[in-house]
Formats: sequence, C-alpha cells, structure tokens
Amino acid sequence: MTDSVVVEGHVKLRDGKKWKSRWLVLRKPSPVADCLLMLVYKDKSERAKGHKERSSMTLEDICGLEPGLSYEGLNHTLAIICLSQVVMLGFENKETMYAWDVRIRYSLGEVHRFQVFVAPGTKLESGPATLHFCNDILVLAKDLPPSVMGQWKLSDLRRYGAVPNGFIFEGGTRCGFWAGVFFLSCAEGEQISFLFDCIVRGISPTKGPFGLRPVLPA
Repeated sequence: MTDSVVVEGHVKLRDGKKWKSRWLVLRKPSPVADCLLMLVYKDKSERAKGHKERSSMTLEDICGLEPGLSYEGLNHTLAIICLSQVVMLGFENKETMYAWDVRIRYSLGEVHRFQVFVAPGTKLESGPATLHFCNDILVLAKDLPPSVMGQWKLSDLRRYGAVPNGFIFEGGTRCGFWAGVFFLSCAEGEQISFLFDCIVRGISPTKGPFGLRPVLPA
C-alpha cells in the first residue's frame, strides 16, 4: 500500500438493500486532508492489474465510526458516519473489522465514541444514543444504521464539563438550531471532558510521540 492508502481489503459493501462483495480502498487525498476517498473494485485482481475503480466516493464531514453492529445478516459491520451519509461495511471476522476501525480512526486524528443516555427536556429525543466526536465535529447518533440526531462543533460550545453521573454541554448561538444545554447520562463524563479539553487546545491525547501506525492483521 502506498502512503496515502489508509486501508484496503475485501469487504461486503452495503448497496441499497443488498450486500455486495468488493475490494475496497480507502485513501487520503493528501496527508492533511480530513476526508477519505473510497475506491471500489470488483476484486483484488482488478486492483492489482491497475484497472480503474468501478466507483468512487469522497467521504466528507466524517464524525464517527461504529464497529460491532449486527446488521442485515452480518455480525461484523463497521459504520462510517458522516454528517450527510452513512457507509456500512461488512467483514468476515471481528479482528479485521476492528483493524479497519483502528486504521481509519488513526488516519483521521481524534475519533472517539461513548454510549450515553440523552436526558429528557431538550430538543433531542430522550433515550440511548452514541456520542461521537471526530476532531472538532461532535454528534449524537442512534438507530441502525446510525443516523445523526444532533450536531455541533467543539469550538462553538459555550461550556461543557463532567457532572455527577454524566456530562453536560451548551451549544452557543453559532450552533443555530442546536444551541442550548444538553445533559448526557453516562459513566465517562470525566474522560469525555478531558478529551474535549485536549482537542480544543490542539493536543492529541491518544497518539504517541512517534506516530506509530497500528498493524492490520494479514
């Protein structure tokens, strides 16, 4: 794989109402890009022979990854959640699924997820959800496939912090419809607050000083 390739391999790609076996390549258009280019080939040999991909798509505004979902007959799927779309990938085993998850998260920067419960009394529907944040983008998602139910920029939050049994944040006026105070019930409020602090200050809390890349299983 070239340096710009984040990960590639055989996957099941959700296309409409069907899973299709494809050879998938995810690459970064440039080292500093915050998006991914998804190249789809019929199989590995088509890619090896240098043929043009069957289709391509730019994944922009990526806000989270959700692995381990059982969906439409497959036990090991990975959802790449963007603000405008969700791409569902299926794998033969959980080891490969988690390896893709690790590589993609590493390439994008600070990508985290937490299971939370949205408290009633806000613009959001109360109930279980997943808090995702990818660098400066923060979303709450629910359902399967995941759908974004609320979105913010960390830099637009007026305040945030851990509280007993949860985490609270307030969207400022630049958040538009999503301005206001939101309370999430969870056990990791302190950890979420720490990660927010680091990201807002330009610190990468999850990467070592040497930028070691995770290893993808053979």
